[in-house]
Amino acid sequence: MRTFNENFLWCALLLLSLILLHISRPKTKVVNLNNRIFRDIVVLSLLDVVFDLVSNAFITRCTDSFCIGAVITTNVFFLFQALLPFSLLCYIRVLIENRRLSARELLVMAAPTLSLTFIILTNPFTDALFYFDARGYQHGPLYYAMYISAALHLLTALILTIACRRTLGKDRTLALLETFFLAVGGVLYQAFHPQVLTTGFGMSLSILAMFTTINNPQANTDSLTGLYDKQFLLRRVDEMIAQEKPFHVLTVYLYSLVSVNRTYGMQGGDAMLQHIAKQLQSVCGTPVFRLTGKRFLILAESLKEYDEDLSGVRALFEGHGTDAPGVFPVILCGVPHAERMGSSGDVMAYIEYLDGLPAPNDSTCVVQANANTMRSFLYNRQVEQFLSRAVEEDLFEVYYQPVYSIRKKRFVTLEALSRLRHPELGWISPDVFIRLAEKNRLIDALTDLQLRRVCRFLKSHENVARQIDSVKVNLSALNLMQERCAERLIAILDEYALPHRLFQFEITETVATEYSSRLSRAVDAFSHADIGLCLDDFGSGFANLNTVTHLPFSAIKLDRSLLYHICTDARAALFYQSIVSTFQRMGYNVIAEGVETEKEVELLKKWNVDLIQGYYFSRPLPEPMLLDLLKEERG
Repeated sequence: MRTFNENFLWCALLLLSLILLHISRPKTKVVNLNNRIFRDIVVLSLLDVVFDLVSNAFITRCTDSFCIGAVITTNVFFLFQALLPFSLLCYIRVLIENRRLSARELLVMAAPTLSLTFIILTNPFTDALFYFDARGYQHGPLYYAMYISAALHLLTALILTIACRRTLGKDRTLALLETFFLAVGGVLYQAFHPQVLTTGFGMSLSILAMFTTINNPQANTDSLTGLYDKQFLLRRVDEMIAQEKPFHVLTVYLYSLVSVNRTYGMQGGDAMLQHIAKQLQSVCGTPVFRLTGKRFLILAESLKEYDEDLSGVRALFEGHGTDAPGVFPVILCGVPHAERMGSSGDVMAYIEYLDGLPAPNDSTCVVQANANTMRSFLYNRQVEQFLSRAVEEDLFEVYYQPVYSIRKKRFVTLEALSRLRHPELGWISPDVFIRLAEKNRLIDALTDLQLRRVCRFLKSHENVARQIDSVKVNLSALNLMQERCAERLIAILDEYALPHRLFQFEITETVATEYSSRLSRAVDAFSHADIGLCLDDFGSGFANLNTVTHLPFSAIKLDRSLLYHICTDARAALFYQSIVSTFQRMGYNVIAEGVETEKEVELLKKWNVDLIQGYYFSRPLPEPMLLDLLKEERG
């Protein structure tokens, strides 16, 4: 009578039971195709081990030459042994392609398994795999067909993994290679030592490796809120698109969370996020994901669910829910039939674009995707794709808008402005391509290109450098966040041997209010290098006198919005005049920006505003037209 070492099987039974228990908990319940196949593999492996143990019990304890219990349980065990390698191959295919396999594909992949299944089912009549005689359990002539079938499936899976390693990524590829090593190790050891049952144990170790590296439910959830995370969402969205399954998304952008963090600290902000996550789960009958620190996404599979989720979430943040967080203004963005976008990346990009459309205010705003927003998004996408080429090939142009001095009766300074022409779309608004350059981390390269063009222009036209006092170049917030930003820009000026006093860098009001140590270091470096600073767009945001005084500005530009109605509204005129008077008494040069009419010029002259920039005196001009204007001015 044969005896077997079952110790490894009992360990495998315990290990697989714990994994199944963990992935079956309500909070970690799987929802995507790959995780469902993984769960099926765990169940199959668990049944495989159970029937291996039961079969072994019959074989070792049955005294008759033919034991019906041993025959049945061993046949069932062999069936599970045949199905497991096939299941693993399906798992890898789905992991790579993120879609449901067709019936034809499954049939082709299952050819060896189906042949082996036929042999197993007919074994009671053929004794091809095993049989029982007076000596007990014996191997049949085709016994090693089990190993050959498993080897074919595992070899195919291995080749597929290596061939698609770029699609899988380094971490998943290594995890699958570990899986193969453990599974093959268990099979080979039992093949050479039939009395030691290690095949099930090797498979359980393989499943443990997949569980900890690929299918760990905790790896799919956000640690703060317990919601599904962005990576899990992306896989789910790609899977639904591949299956041509309709879905609709709703995002919640908590733009006012910054104020909560400032008022109550990070702990207060985290508590608010946890509370909101819990409320979203209770309001929505569909999965909720946390995209970023301030964004949640709700995934609905029907328009009815989408409408219900939108109504419930809107009521929640307008303070109408029974356990609402109070009136908490958010931006809600809805994209019905998001599967039409074609990929998870395009869905996320469209959502991000929609989030940026409304200006944050004190009420909840709802943005619904439509044909107009789609056209605008595709326009931005086309510009974004062109931007890298434009930077690489230096396709930008520099236009110059002169600033006129009332006192000197001539143009005294220039503002350098980037311009970009698309071969199909024509001129692109600077607001669009600069925002996209910041988003794609191209703004440093764009700033350097612009500064070099300005330097070449001044170097080639020394009469311009003698005629004007300075050229103003705009800096982005992201420019100033970079280490050694000032040193890099100063080095460009030195490269062309131009005097530093000929340049001023303009910093927007928004940048100045977000005071930081890096901004302070950059400003100090500019000051030591005798490069002036100009505060741009004062009055367009939240800047105040404190903002102005803690940085060494030599000039301040008053935003065009302050100029509105000064010719028709006495209070608007008095307010503008008071700002001018205050800054002049503090010693700043004041530049009135956006001046377009003679009436505005006369009022500004009356208020002793000397420097005026606007269409009244000149639009932004390309180099040839600027040279003509300055030449005409010289006389």
